[in-house]
Amino acid sequence: MTSAEQPAGGAAPKSRPKSSRRPQIIAAILMAATAAAFWGASRLTWATVSAEDGLSPQRAFDVKGSDWSPWLTPLALVYLAGIAAVLSVRGWGLRLVALLVAAGGVLAAFPAISLITGGTDSEYAADAGDIPDRYIVLYTDTKWPPAALVLLGTVCAVVAAVVLLRVAKGARMSSKYKTPAARREELETEIFADYERRKKAAAADATTGDTPATGEVETGGKDGRPGDDPDANERMMWDALDTGIDPTESSDPDER
Repeated sequence: MTSAEQPAGGAAPKSRPKSSRRPQIIAAILMAATAAAFWGASRLTWATVSAEDGLSPQRAFDVKGSDWSPWLTPLALVYLAGIAAVLSVRGWGLRLVALLVAAGGVLAAFPAISLITGGTDSEYAADAGDIPDRYIVLYTDTKWPPAALVLLGTVCAVVAAVVLLRVAKGARMSSKYKTPAARREELETEIFADYERRKKAAAADATTGDTPATGEVETGGKDGRPGDDPDANERMMWDALDTGIDPTESSDPDER
């Protein structure tokens, strides 16, 4: 496929959005993993409290993650809803979403860290498990795997936030600077589009029998399009020469 056919087929412009959205898709997958980790941890048993009331045999009360850390389930739903925002917002909005993603992960990590490093807190376990006051807590057995699952979700959330911040920063930089390859592709598109406009204008004038003014044919017609500005057209040709493109070469293979 020649460079003249690429702008018409639209293959090059379609490939750019896919590559630019890839980091956001990765961040969305990480957020989905975070939501799954938080939701799964909220359904697991974080502690088992053994207690008795003096009237009945000793009982064991299971404290679920949703009781130990009540905001795990809401955070999981928020992360799922935030995936749509990650794929749609740009600029400062994306940075704000990234900060919220990181903050939610850090917030969920505090109860997990306290369970792993703080040891057994029988009073908190009894309150979280809604154990009646008539029971006397004998001992509490805490389980670390659910807390580790929360910490894994926190890591995914922080990584997703970092990816989103890099995407927002990269979008800001790309709006100011273009790589040589991108500049060359843009110039090729502009030059060949301008050539096609001039060729169609000349063919239309030849069909109607009118003799167009030289300036109108050479600069892109008389419809007020970008080719009407000689300065812009000249600058475009000089840019093409700088990138190694011959603006005087025809895009039609039969005319070369």
